Amino acid sequence: MSKVREAITEWVQKNESRIIQLVQDLVSHNTVNHVVTGNEKEAQIFLSQVLRDMDLEVDMFTPEEVPGLKEHPGYFPGKNYSNRPNVVATLKGSGDGKSLIFSSHMDTTVAASGWEKDPWKPVIKDEKLYGLGTFDMKGGLAASIMAIRCIQELGFQVKGDLLVESVVDEEFGGANGTLASRVRGYNPDAAIIPEPTNMAVCPGTHGGALWRVTFSGNTGMSFSGETIVNPANIAAKFIVFLEEYEFNRQQKGGPAPYFEDDHVLPVIVTRLEAGDMTAALCDSGPTECHVDIWVECHPNVSEEDLKKEIIDGFRAKYEDQYPTWNEPVFTKVIRFLPGAEIDQNFPLINLLSEITSEATDQKYGNVTGAPFACDAFMFNVYTETPAIVMGPVGANAHAPDEHLDIPEFLKLVEIYTLTALEWCGYVEKDVHSDEKSNSYT
Repeated sequence: MSKVREAITEWVQKNESRIIQLVQDLVSHNTVNHVVTGNEKEAQIFLSQVLRDMDLEVDMFTPEEVPGLKEHPGYFPGKNYSNRPNVVATLKGSGDGKSLIFSSHMDTTVAASGWEKDPWKPVIKDEKLYGLGTFDMKGGLAASIMAIRCIQELGFQVKGDLLVESVVDEEFGGANGTLASRVRGYNPDAAIIPEPTNMAVCPGTHGGALWRVTFSGNTGMSFSGETIVNPANIAAKFIVFLEEYEFNRQQKGGPAPYFEDDHVLPVIVTRLEAGDMTAALCDSGPTECHVDIWVECHPNVSEEDLKKEIIDGFRAKYEDQYPTWNEPVFTKVIRFLPGAEIDQNFPLINLLSEITSEATDQKYGNVTGAPFACDAFMFNVYTETPAIVMGPVGANAHAPDEHLDIPEFLKLVEIYTLTALEWCGYVEKDVHSDEKSNSYT
């Protein structure tokens, strides 16, 4: 295996410019998710041609073309998938091996305010590649594709099928694109999701909910002794409670086996709205105040459990005043993303961790829970395909100056290549003078 590792390392070094160029090409396509609609089509067409040029079997389809998708319990309605195709490509195995899919999404969030560079014109500076989607997650997508190219160009024949997919509509709780591929029948023995974990191996992920919480009261001036209940004041108290709630949860850590040391469980106020914003001025209080919140949770916590925990905590903090207020109304803004995890004995976990650790001189490869929610639950809740999240090193996902670190990114291509070979099994052709069969058991 040492000669195989050396050959892969040498290939990656020789092909650094091709590897980086693919990321740049993907980033140069604006694929912002507009919540209901999206902008992925041109990038997916470009990608499908890249994969066809690699002689892979390519399937391009929109989620709405998949029979049974809308009837599936994991489907979330209200999206428009016109001209938003998924792309799935397969390197067929020779047989007798385990199959693996690298599952990435093509869409990005909006370009946050504060970018000093054009987000869609990638820039390299100080061994970092800047651009919208470099870290989340076009870098991981490119790494998985170049791993397959490495396998091909070094002359390996995988035994199990090796797949790569680029789905639409993952951001903002979409995930219907990911589900569509599962319903279409792409359900191999294992999945790796190249979300940006800084090369931690994550067999579990957070869940999360985005709610609009509405507080209601009454308005006017108390000229005749009327009791005025300003909902903005109640909302302010709610935000104070949320700050304490977040702090207290993060002191506890989470459940075994992946979240015992997890002290990052965000509660974020994303938007506040009250009063008539079209009026030149307002001379009395609003009748409603809306607070949008994103709240994450650990696996095995339901949406109702999470909401109840928040309401019960808010009620307990203000137990004397709470009975005089109208009950806050929670409205779902996007789907609830359940936290999900896989059995800690699933063999791909240790394989991926060991390969990562060895390739990076023990710097990366620790097994832990991912500190974010993503579409992994579409595999781990709704299919028999265990999914592990593991992807590039970088920073500033969903923020200005998003970037990935190039030296670690090149290592990631090596790691994906070795993992695919070991998991799927392979026959060496050109690396050694004789052919030799290998597989991970």
